[in-house]
Amino acid sequence: MSRLTILVVALGLLFACQEAQAQSWEAAAFVGYTPAVDIDRQASELNQLDVRGGFTWGVQGARLFTTHWGAEVLWTQQQSALEGGTASSDPFDFFTMTVRQLQGNVLYEFGAREAKVRPFVSGGIGATFFSAADLQSETKLSFNGGGGLNYFAWRDIGIRMHARFKPTLLDDTSAGDFCDPFGFCQSRLSQIEFAAGAVVRF
Repeated sequence: MSRLTILVVALGLLFACQEAQAQSWEAAAFVGYTPAVDIDRQASELNQLDVRGGFTWGVQGARLFTTHWGAEVLWTQQQSALEGGTASSDPFDFFTMTVRQLQGNVLYEFGAREAKVRPFVSGGIGATFFSAADLQSETKLSFNGGGGLNYFAWRDIGIRMHARFKPTLLDDTSAGDFCDPFGFCQSRLSQIEFAAGAVVRF
């Protein structure tokens, strides 16, 4: 075997070893809040109509293929309602609902692999699942994009904070006078999520 072949093999093994060391996993659990979103189209008797804001919780798992690039999956759940109001009444619920999302994202993390503070950005595509008592559940296409940071107070255990824009495509603008219960006579539902929780890396 020539010296050149040995050198090429050695460099290849070194590169593969470095890539393997750069790979890692992350897992997080978080809680947060999703603010209310106004519904554009509403009956003239109403002076308020929105998808109510509410407590949100979720989990995240990520695989970093290099020091910076990776992929993640997020699952979130929010308790909400279609909320209305008139000039002569307090706000009331037409119905309560649960909004769940499953998202697959491309992830980019800044900084070194062992850094205590690692800002990140992510974005991708997934599905939003609407459900409510006495109504047929529906699944809609959704997207999301956002960023945040992981602060590792200990070597591999830390705090995760993020904000995400997570629009859901409703495609219900041609519904006439009768809206799909989870379409709201709108083309999309544009929600924002703020959350914080615990993260581990391994």
